[in-house]
Amino acid sequence: MQTPPTIHLAPGARPQAATRVHQSWARCAELDPALLADPNPLPRADLDLRREAHQHLMRLAEPSLSALGALADSAHSVVLLADASGLILHERGSHSFQDKARRVALQPGVSWAEPARGTNAIGTALHDGRAVRIHGAEHFLACNSILSCHAAPIFSATGDILGILDLSGPADDMHDYVLALVQRMARGIADQILGASPLRRLDFRLGQGPEDDGRALLLLDDDARIAGANEAALRALDADWGRLIGTPCAQWIDGPLHARDTALHRHDGRPLTGRLIAPPPAPARPLAVPQAPRAARADARPAARPLPEPDAVSSPLLDQAVRALDAGLAVLLCGETGTGKEVLSRHIHARSAWRTGPFVAINCAALPEHLVESELFGYEPGAFTGARREGARGLLRQAQGGVLFLDEIGDMPLALQTRLLRVLQEREVQPLGSDKRVPLEFGLVSASHQDLKALVAQGRFRADLYYRLQDMPLHLPPLRKRPDLAAFMDEAYRALGGTLAGDALAALARHDWPGNYRELFSVLRRLRCQYPGPESVTAGDLSPDPAPPDDIPDAAPSFQPDHRSADTADLRALERQAIEQALHACQGNVSRAARRLGIHRSTLYRKLQ
Repeated sequence: MQTPPTIHLAPGARPQAATRVHQSWARCAELDPALLADPNPLPRADLDLRREAHQHLMRLAEPSLSALGALADSAHSVVLLADASGLILHERGSHSFQDKARRVALQPGVSWAEPARGTNAIGTALHDGRAVRIHGAEHFLACNSILSCHAAPIFSATGDILGILDLSGPADDMHDYVLALVQRMARGIADQILGASPLRRLDFRLGQGPEDDGRALLLLDDDARIAGANEAALRALDADWGRLIGTPCAQWIDGPLHARDTALHRHDGRPLTGRLIAPPPAPARPLAVPQAPRAARADARPAARPLPEPDAVSSPLLDQAVRALDAGLAVLLCGETGTGKEVLSRHIHARSAWRTGPFVAINCAALPEHLVESELFGYEPGAFTGARREGARGLLRQAQGGVLFLDEIGDMPLALQTRLLRVLQEREVQPLGSDKRVPLEFGLVSASHQDLKALVAQGRFRADLYYRLQDMPLHLPPLRKRPDLAAFMDEAYRALGGTLAGDALAALARHDWPGNYRELFSVLRRLRCQYPGPESVTAGDLSPDPAPPDDIPDAAPSFQPDHRSADTADLRALERQAIEQALHACQGNVSRAARRLGIHRSTLYRKLQ
């Protein structure tokens, strides 16, 4: 085993820097040595696709890259921009040092995440979420000891890592000021990204003195809630993104908000000088593009509502899945219908190294066989009669740089399984009408409510595809097997603003819940609609009383109140009453009322109409 390195601390640096390097070495020592072999850069076409996926980041980073590139050129160094997976997108600087850097694969198209290149500034900054310098022999791979590297994360307005800014040079020429400079430039890029947001921006600073710590920036939504912040704002308010995002601005800052310089204060009395800035003008709206059939369309948009936080059951599974996906393994989620496989897959995407890329969900059970090639693989212009003039990229290419989620993979017809296997094995796709193969790179998550191993034994699922999908199989337990089922239901109903009596919780816990979480949340929302008041729901309000699991009929009980008619008129009256109470409590604010009711804002608007 390699000997941990001697750490070169800059003047004034804290001892924790040495600890971080040693911790990184410990992580890398557990890696399969084959993972650290010299990599081959991505083909140019694939690299161009990754750059296209990050064009917003690259465009806003251009001024900083240009300034740092001039400095790097004079210092015989290079400045690098990597994405959130550690893949280098762009380089600037000294051509003579670029040639030396290529000898150790420090170049565009190569991932410098820790699992690929060991301890290094890009990978360690990405892992820790903090700026770091890795100098000479501090690199895990001996071949990289020719480098002195300085890297800092570029954060989004909500604290996600969008990329890594790095300045690397020869190990025999180390400058103590470089890391602080790179960190300041990375924060400047983050501020540019935040400033391009379509939301209002509060620009402020502590006191009346010079802005030594940079501009503090907050993004505010229409309800004056904090939707984003930069690092300077976190320091000024002594908070972190987790505490800030989604909270009212008035919870942190006292004083009126005007579109001019105004006197503000923190809640501890420290003065702030702030300015509320209107959002930039919206770009021209692009022309609508015809969509794929609904069941087969890629879902690369953010969810309409925020994802529910992982609970005690799903959190360990999520951690395993993210580690596996970041290591290049395929994740297979198994579980009954309604156990939250797609929700978990979205969490995996959001926390993995692929989080800056799209999340593309494909319902394999709904793919029409006669359209599968064009929908999945894409096609060139004029490839067949009825093809769009501009061609189509296909769902697989839309997942480039992100996560491909193959839902209900067990329902895919055998003929389609063969075609899919070839794509997953070769990681390239040939669009219809084209003589070229396009490389693909994405994280792969699949899900099935069926027993795939049993399907293989029955000859209904290809064994080679099964083994390609299940590098990391994870089983989501059904709702009825939760040891904390009653407490979970109690917490879920309290989140809707109501309470369940102990006898009601016991009755609900006896139900088998064949629809799992989907059925449970539907029942709880219906109960809350029927009983919008502060009184606790009791077992007498549930009809029929849930039977023990072994005696559950095929149809789920309706859980309707036994003392109230469940006809349409009554239910509409109850729903109308719940909406009126929510609007009154929220002073007419539709967005807040929708959140209080647990429905989407557009649904509430439709009901009001």
